[in-house]
Amino acid sequence: MSTISNATSAPFGETRMNSIINQFNLIELPKEGGLYQIIDRSSIEVSLPHRMQHDSTLRAQSHIYYMLTRLRPDQPQLAYNYLHSIDDADDLHILVEGDSVDYYLFYEDGHVEHKILGHNYTAGELPLVTTPGTVASKALKLRSGNHGYAFIISALAPEWTAERCKIGAGQVFLDKYTGKEDWCTKDFLRELIGPNWTDDTAAES
Repeated sequence: MSTISNATSAPFGETRMNSIINQFNLIELPKEGGLYQIIDRSSIEVSLPHRMQHDSTLRAQSHIYYMLTRLRPDQPQLAYNYLHSIDDADDLHILVEGDSVDYYLFYEDGHVEHKILGHNYTAGELPLVTTPGTVASKALKLRSGNHGYAFIISALAPEWTAERCKIGAGQVFLDKYTGKEDWCTKDFLRELIGPNWTDDTAAES
């Protein structure tokens, strides 16, 4: 992943961001948005017997560097982790440095949650946000701030695998969650889906 040139004249946030990207070899996460790099996987294996169509044995955890940024305005997808889910995995995010991040969680029973990962604890922000494996889907959006980026460490248990990850949604999602909270407007939910609009009516029929 190339970085922005002429870093000596760039604002501090941009220079710092590029330093992190280079040091940890962060690359763009296709479709979901943001930048990432897998750190490692647990040496312990666990079994999910109901995963009959795939190998039921997985590593107990995977650890991932993750970044959202507004400092590349020609790449707006880097400021979002668009709506997605991963089957059978608890996800834990810790903010290492940078601006706050909005977390939007959508559950199968129709209720929703909004959490803020950040360092302003007196304002209700959280240093750690967990997403249970029972969540239907989630999306992240970087807040405006002094840094222009958020650098996060994620731990998934069990490990991340591509075939368990589902990205995007469509009309069924909008019909289910629009109006659940004040922020659940049709336009905003569509924004969280981003470029990954799908025909989810076929799955319902």
